Amino acid sequence: MVGRLGIHPPWCDPIGEVAVSIDPGSTFGHGAHPTTTLALSEVDRLAGPDTSVLDVGCGSGVLAVAAARLGAGPVTGIDIEEDAVAWTLHNAAVNKVEVQASSTPITGMTGTWDLVLANVLPVVHEKIGRDVAARVGGTLVASGVPDEHTDRVSGHYRQAGLTESRRISEAGWTALVFTREVGSPGR
Repeated sequence: MVGRLGIHPPWCDPIGEVAVSIDPGSTFGHGAHPTTTLALSEVDRLAGPDTSVLDVGCGSGVLAVAAARLGAGPVTGIDIEEDAVAWTLHNAAVNKVEVQASSTPITGMTGTWDLVLANVLPVVHEKIGRDVAARVGGTLVASGVPDEHTDRVSGHYRQAGLTESRRISEAGWTALVFTREVGSPGR
């Protein structure tokens, strides 16, 4: 359980105020890893009706599906792995929510989202961070960061025009929350 969210595999009984059934299949994202629980806690805090969400590196779709279960929409997931796209769509269907998912790279995305989620390793944050930051219309949750890489990843997003507003840590991992002020570059 993370806040209101109860992430469970399809072979277990639903839990939590907002139950989310996730079958990770061959992808990353069963919901129990600290990087995922950190991101889910921010999804629980920030996602809601009329919140547009982009899940970058969606894996099983756990973050996107959880946001949609909280009423967010439109919700979009992208991943370079076709299996991840298929599992995200599968998990969205099982949870009876609408999530658009594709293998479109972040460089091929246009527009901005209220909430951007990126639960990826530091090397990926560094590679795609500027493009991710350009899609942020409100808040970015950057997770997947070992504690010792936190300042480096934070600096990368700050250089891309975002303002760090929050850090949360669990079991040696950190999630960073950034905001973009209305009218600042990249919007």
